[in-house]
Amino acid sequence: MTRESRRRVKDLWQLHLPLVLVLALCAVATIIEFRRAQEGVDRAWAYTIQWPVIGAFAVVVWNRYRKHGSITRSISSYFRNRVARFQAEAIAEEERARAAAPDSGVVSDVDPDEVAWREHVRRLHEQDPPGGPPMARRESH
Repeated sequence: MTRESRRRVKDLWQLHLPLVLVLALCAVATIIEFRRAQEGVDRAWAYTIQWPVIGAFAVVVWNRYRKHGSITRSISSYFRNRVARFQAEAIAEEERARAAAPDSGVVSDVDPDEVAWREHVRRLHEQDPPGGPPMARRESH
């Protein structure tokens, strides 16, 4: 058996046959519910509409699998491509920053916000060292 014929047999068993079975089930259920609705069961009208919608959903899922294979594979490839695009944009941004930097050849990795934060934390630790009770309580003991 060639690779193509194996793929077709696999598609037959995993895609086409289940679709035919689901559509047959939906058609039979729709007919049954329509007959019940004709007999006066009001709730059956909702099911008469529900079963064709389920059949349409099955066709959408079948088409998606037929075109893209596994749904998770297409979703993961979408996010892989998105991450690659973001990485390329970040690299391009870094290169633009290096090109705009002075000719010293050294790009400063110092973030002024981080420096300010570290200074703030250092002052807090001077006022009230971590690991002990607050200063006011320490002095009263």
